[in-house]
Amino acid sequence: MAPKGRKGAKEVQKVYDYSGLEEGMKCQAEADGSYYAAEIVQVSTSKNRTKAPVKINFKGYDKEWDTWVSGDQLRSKALKTVAPEKKERESLEINFGYWKIRGLGAIFRMIFEYKGVKYTDNQYEGAEGADKWFKEDKPKILEKNPLANLPYIQCGKETICQTNACLTYLGRRLRMNGLGRDAQAMNEMLLCEIYDVRNAIIELVYPFKTVCRDAAEHKEKSVKHLAGGPFKKFEAVLEKAGTDYFCGKLPSVCDFHIWEMLDQNKLLAEKHMTPKGVFSPSHGSGAADIFADLPKCKAFYDRFRALASLQKYFDSDAYKFPINNPIADAYVQ
Repeated sequence: MAPKGRKGAKEVQKVYDYSGLEEGMKCQAEADGSYYAAEIVQVSTSKNRTKAPVKINFKGYDKEWDTWVSGDQLRSKALKTVAPEKKERESLEINFGYWKIRGLGAIFRMIFEYKGVKYTDNQYEGAEGADKWFKEDKPKILEKNPLANLPYIQCGKETICQTNACLTYLGRRLRMNGLGRDAQAMNEMLLCEIYDVRNAIIELVYPFKTVCRDAAEHKEKSVKHLAGGPFKKFEAVLEKAGTDYFCGKLPSVCDFHIWEMLDQNKLLAEKHMTPKGVFSPSHGSGAADIFADLPKCKAFYDRFRALASLQKYFDSDAYKFPINNPIADAYVQ
């Protein structure tokens, strides 16, 4: 009995070079699972014969028994195999749109740079940018997707809107949603959890939300937000996982949003707090360390910041964009 192949193993299809075969050559050919002495009658180069290009005659049989066979059914020293051509994965080309701020856009710009994605960054700035989005580009997006919003991603015929939908789409295309079901589930949960942290920041920085009606109220509630430890859950996830990144050994899409929010909260603390949680009139002087009780998050923050493929982004103007939209009179820009 022939040995059984490894269960689930994918058989590699052989590619044959028939150029060494000639009419009249002796060979062996397979029939009903056994090999018999045969002679090559013809080697065809016709496109209609690519699957079985060799006509053979079995020794001792009339030509009525001649048959066409493939390389898998032949044994001959003149028959060679060649390495199959590797199909290069088609590189992604992304058309991306968001305000000319860090906000949610920074997450995507970092992912694109990290994976070397070719992308167009449509940045909408100020009143002119708002007009371009609402009057020109959004109507075009609506024709393809009734959920048109910023950010958006266009890739080929696909138009994706809504932040987490865009991120999970990129995760699928770039293999960044986590390896295995558990990691993928954690990636999805963390995308939702970090969005809660972002929503808390939005409440604090934009006057139109009426949560912070003036700058003094913004400072007071920012200190309360930071003192509440918005990243305790994330510290616990890293502690339990014991991995460099939140879903494994390599960054998943959630890591990019988490890092961005750590950075934004770090800047918020430097703007408003001293180590004792008192308002600091000067930016950065004696500012509170949001990582004081978050050693795992601090290690993650530094590790991510040092990624070689992201240094181009961190050196670019995009990293220096306002964090929040100036046209909405954000308290933190």
